[in-house]
Amino acid sequence: MYRVVNIIEEARLGGPQVRIANVACALKNRVETTVVMPVLNSERFCNKLDECGVTYKKFRLSRITKDFRVALRYIFFSVFEVIQLVRYFRKEQFDLVHVSGGAWQYKGVIAGKLSGRKVVWHLNDTSMPFILRKVFSILSVLPDAFIFASERTKEYYSSLIKKNKLEFVIPAPVDTDFFSPKLPIVGDDRLIASWRNKIVVGTVSNLSPVKGLDVFVDVASSLNKKFSNIQFVVVGLVDSKRSIYKTLMKKIKDLNVTNISFIGQRDDVRALLGRFDLYLSTSYTESSPISIWEAMSMGKTIVSTDVGDVARYVISGQSGEILKIGDVDGLVNAIENLLTNKKRMFEYAKRSREIAVDKLDISKCIDLHEHAYNKILNS
Repeated sequence: MYRVVNIIEEARLGGPQVRIANVACALKNRVETTVVMPVLNSERFCNKLDECGVTYKKFRLSRITKDFRVALRYIFFSVFEVIQLVRYFRKEQFDLVHVSGGAWQYKGVIAGKLSGRKVVWHLNDTSMPFILRKVFSILSVLPDAFIFASERTKEYYSSLIKKNKLEFVIPAPVDTDFFSPKLPIVGDDRLIASWRNKIVVGTVSNLSPVKGLDVFVDVASSLNKKFSNIQFVVVGLVDSKRSIYKTLMKKIKDLNVTNISFIGQRDDVRALLGRFDLYLSTSYTESSPISIWEAMSMGKTIVSTDVGDVARYVISGQSGEILKIGDVDGLVNAIENLLTNKKRMFEYAKRSREIAVDKLDISKCIDLHEHAYNKILNS
């Protein structure tokens, strides 16, 4: 049995963390995985790993950020953090270092090579600042292989990778048995009851500039002129101290959108997804968005901007609608046409579930991971 350490420099629970936990759990009988993460913001991630009995180790790892104090720590302490990781990787004698979280997660790559381990770098974005792309390109000679979360991610980074490496494309997985519309699911009963007789258009998204929640608000404003019984819901982390939150709240106030609810994070979003009549994603950039795959698995009709590999799985005119990034009018028209055609909504929802089961289920993803690990370790 291979011993893999999966390291990520951001512990706040999101798509990459969910993917790490789900894959590690599903591979337990084939691969022994230890997850390495920072101490900061790690509670919910640790809880998820504990649920499945996946081993983890927490270090005081700094991260790249616009916060000046945190950035200073990154500059001054990164060398010591890398040394600490090298010692740990050598002590535990891992076979493979799997570096998750994206192209800015350099420490695991450097520590993995210095410890004499095989290294695979997992990339899951399609947009990075210029300076981070340059640093990535320089360090791209270090890993033995790359895993890309989508074909678009592979295309984005291909010109930056300096040497030929093993490459694998593995989408984020969804457990379609767990995210099933057939299961009896309880949770958020009082909140869901408050939406009785409402059309619910929802999304699962943390408050981040790349998630396009400004577009979500613009769409809500336009749809309010067409429907009197609609409710908009955003499930995800909301930090009221951040400037993006204040800007978004000002926009909501200026447009007089009174029927949009930011309800915070949930450990289990299935009950809320089950109540959504339509799932709307307005992101500016994604790679393999697990929140959309979960909505598909729950049998939801999807309307999304054309980001990452979404259009490979959400088939426009069959299981949802795909629009250009930032196309408010196009999104509004697509949603209006669907909400006024229940038969089409039903057909899209049914097909959405079928695609999730056929192409995105975790059983297929873990086979791809095991294949990648085998090939890297035997090359």
